[in-house]
Amino acid sequence: MQYELFSDTDFQQETPFTGRSVCLLGSFRTASKSLQKKLQALGADVKQGLSRTLHYAVLGSDVPADALDHLQQLAYHGYQPRILSERDLDDIFQGHYAPYKVPAQISKDLHLTLRHYLGSQFRYDGSLNPLYMEELYLAPDTEAPQADLYQMLGNRGVYANAYIDDTTDVLVISDRSLQHLRDGQTDESLRYIEQQYNQSRAQTFRFRMTSEGELLAWLKASPNSLP
Repeated sequence: MQYELFSDTDFQQETPFTGRSVCLLGSFRTASKSLQKKLQALGADVKQGLSRTLHYAVLGSDVPADALDHLQQLAYHGYQPRILSERDLDDIFQGHYAPYKVPAQISKDLHLTLRHYLGSQFRYDGSLNPLYMEELYLAPDTEAPQADLYQMLGNRGVYANAYIDDTTDVLVISDRSLQHLRDGQTDESLRYIEQQYNQSRAQTFRFRMTSEGELLAWLKASPNSLP
């Protein structure tokens, strides 16, 4: 008598959806329930909504505007599920797996853009000393002498550091870095901010941001004293 040590199912190839979460958004040529069954047969955990734990978002036609906004908000905080089309699904269903695989472990992958700066821009109005008792990260590539900046900030009761940690409130970037954001580019200082956030436990990009130029303008216009 011959014994079969392993069945064919033991050697089934892992699909892109094995142990991954998938959300269908919009309308598709194939009925939604049929698509869900096909996805589940390939090991997918089909979700009804978007979240930071999502691996794939499949976009059909007529995707609701609020869903697209939610995807942008996820990307803003560093969560970027792989976007697939219905044509991509057809390709996967035909067994073309390699181009579509993503890691099972979801991690933040923030890429700073001008939207981050404008969306979290620090406002100097409304208070005589709006930075009082705030923790600042002062980027090392400012054109103004660092020692002078630290002294002026200290005179106003502001804590400035050359690093980012859980207590940091405001990120001060150089005017050069701000121009890079405007041009859709990056630099070493911006990459450091991304790295510190991506490696942290934070689930949202909570920092406020300002530029060297804006900070200097406030320092020169504000009284050289504590509140």
